[in-house]
Amino acid sequence: MSSDFEVVWCGEGWRSLVNECHDELVARFPDYRFYGIKQKWGVLAFQARPRAGDSTDEERALVDRLTGRYQTASEAVCEWCGRPGSLRSEDAEWLTLCNTCAEDMKTTKYPSSRLIM
Repeated sequence: MSSDFEVVWCGEGWRSLVNECHDELVARFPDYRFYGIKQKWGVLAFQARPRAGDSTDEERALVDRLTGRYQTASEAVCEWCGRPGSLRSEDAEWLTLCNTCAEDMKTTKYPSSRLIM
């Protein structure tokens, strides 16, 4: 895990995706501005800008492309345990889960699978 990015407000299964995205953003934009990470419609939503204040359209587009790659990758990683998963819906809620965590969610509030990373 990156030593300067230790708090993540999403499922632990996505921690490596978050760390990799953060590392890429720091490499390209050392002063990038982090606003938030969340699960939105079952996928990882990483909210960032190239820096505080003004930035160019090209810089913002690059941040969007970088974070978009990790959003797409999150569609195949269980957000709870990190195993291969898929986007699933239950009523109005969308989650990306592996089969084990999806089964757990039928009977418990949170999956009981352990993080495999």
